[in-house]
Amino acid sequence: MNGSAVISRPPAASFAPDATQAFDVVAASVVFRVVRGELCIGLPFAPGNSGELARTIPTAAPDAREADGGLASAARNAATHTVAAREIVRIASAGVRAIPSASTAVRARMAVVSWAIARPVLAGGDAAATLEADEAFVPLSSLPELDEATRGILSCAFDAFLDATLADALTRRLLPRHILFRKTDGFTHRSPFESALDSAKDRGEPEIPIFVGLLPDPFPLSSLRELYERLLDAPLDRGNFRRQFHEIIALGPIQALPIFERGVPHRAGQLFTFDRTAWSKFAQG
Repeated sequence: MNGSAVISRPPAASFAPDATQAFDVVAASVVFRVVRGELCIGLPFAPGNSGELARTIPTAAPDAREADGGLASAARNAATHTVAAREIVRIASAGVRAIPSASTAVRARMAVVSWAIARPVLAGGDAAATLEADEAFVPLSSLPELDEATRGILSCAFDAFLDATLADALTRRLLPRHILFRKTDGFTHRSPFESALDSAKDRGEPEIPIFVGLLPDPFPLSSLRELYERLLDAPLDRGNFRRQFHEIIALGPIQALPIFERGVPHRAGQLFTFDRTAWSKFAQG
């Protein structure tokens, strides 16, 4: 050795799961369908953990050899356990939910959740199609008792389904702006079906706005406006933005402070801060 420092390479980290970490990945598809004028959700009967028939969300195992890991095909395959493939109009991703194991002998599962819509079943329509729909679909207004994992997957799918409905260009042209504002993601009580679908684990404080993590605290109004302008690549009218901002201040989630910017090359702007307690009331109102 010549006295120089010797740098040794640390041992490679292993990310291979051990027995306590392992889980299976499945695609779970929730199908929405209007049956005789009522919005329903696909919950076909299948053997439960005890072997008895129960309402379940169909799942399918993805083929990892496919380009996307087989998730798209598995989602469609899972949906066809509820409704024929020819009846499916659209299918889209919703999120990911864990399905705990009912026993130590069975590994837990990670469900990649999708939502789908199927063509409606009309009153007075084909008798066989009506019978099949009655067996596989349940009205959202009268869901049966469901376990926590199933309720969590349904809630995940419904939230994504509702988001897609509100983001649709036609919906945004038809609905009044004040309704769209209160129904966008981030608010609770967006639909009367939410209370039936909510998972106890999903309940809690509403998520804080994105800007709270991106801007300093306190922040000037100009920083918030510029953040939106850069993110959306759309200039915002300063007067209208300020008026909307002060309407929100009146409702409580943002507080005006009696201090101003310092050391800026322009007119110093007033500083504002986010009020988490008031935000909970605002978002849930």
